[in-house]
Amino acid sequence: MTPIKKFSPEWWEALTAHEVGNEVEALVEKALKFFNTRLVFAFHRLPDTKSARLNMVASQPADYIYRCGSHAGMIEAKGMGHPYRLPKKNLSQLPTLRKWALAGSEDVILVYHYMQDKWRPVYPISLNPADPSWDLRQFLTFGTAEEALKSTGYFG
Repeated sequence: MTPIKKFSPEWWEALTAHEVGNEVEALVEKALKFFNTRLVFAFHRLPDTKSARLNMVASQPADYIYRCGSHAGMIEAKGMGHPYRLPKKNLSQLPTLRKWALAGSEDVILVYHYMQDKWRPVYPISLNPADPSWDLRQFLTFGTAEEALKSTGYFG
């Protein structure tokens, strides 16, 4: 039997939702480390109950905070098997992200559609919190996390 190639559709299908989340966050962190080689960029991984492996840490509004020149905000990483739909249950942070965005934070929900190997930057303010899920086809897709983040204009 041939081993499953990492990052192939079969490999992603074999993972649990928790494992998918960990892999997507690792890919986003790799992109952020690439940006971090520049003097005008900094990021920090926010702790959560998953990453801290504790139940004593309060839920955080996103996975990362960043600063790039005059731009600053949060990044929430999401891995989705569906090519364009994001269920509300997968984005419990939306009310907080919208509040921060209304206060001037330049936040991004970075969605990785792993079965299509496409990245999509989504602005929290663009999502209606009353909807049970969101059709993300209005947001462009990109081949890499770096390209998706750069397309926002926040990452130089």
